[in-house]
Amino acid sequence: MRQNAGLAVPLASLALLTACAGFARDTHPCTLMDAPAGIRVEVHPTLANKVADATLTACWDGTCRKRTLQLRETWSDEPATPGNPVMTTESATAAESPAARTPQTPEPFVWPGFAVVRDLPGTPIHVTLVFKNQRGATVLDRQISVTAKPTYPNGRNCSPGGHQARLTVTGEGSLIPR
Repeated sequence: MRQNAGLAVPLASLALLTACAGFARDTHPCTLMDAPAGIRVEVHPTLANKVADATLTACWDGTCRKRTLQLRETWSDEPATPGNPVMTTESATAAESPAARTPQTPEPFVWPGFAVVRDLPGTPIHVTLVFKNQRGATVLDRQISVTAKPTYPNGRNCSPGGHQARLTVTGEGSLIPR
């Protein structure tokens, strides 16, 4: 009898630890993190560099939402000057000849545009993209239908965030849903 009691305590402890470990693995903490609803537009750099104004219009169930897209970010025009700790590591007393100066032209950085559309549904959406150049001439005017999917910023075990769709615009102007 004493032999059975001696095994019962370790077995009970093992069962309790196994139950707790299994419980801990099955739970996933859900935070209050959310993901915005909207449409991400990735544009080929060749085309994006020609665009001065980009708009996206998303329509569904007789409702349309028009949004401006920012496709490029231009670097600061602030010159790198001696003694400016943000721009250079040179000291303020460093002599610089005009011949040693090289003009720095800011390179545009192409990044994906994101149009926030708060009430974007998980049903088919008719999207129109219009890109214009510096002179106001239309560079691209294309339409496509896509279906936004829910996002899961906290993982699939948690409530979904906003619905999102993703489009890619090729250098030739074709739209591809992703």
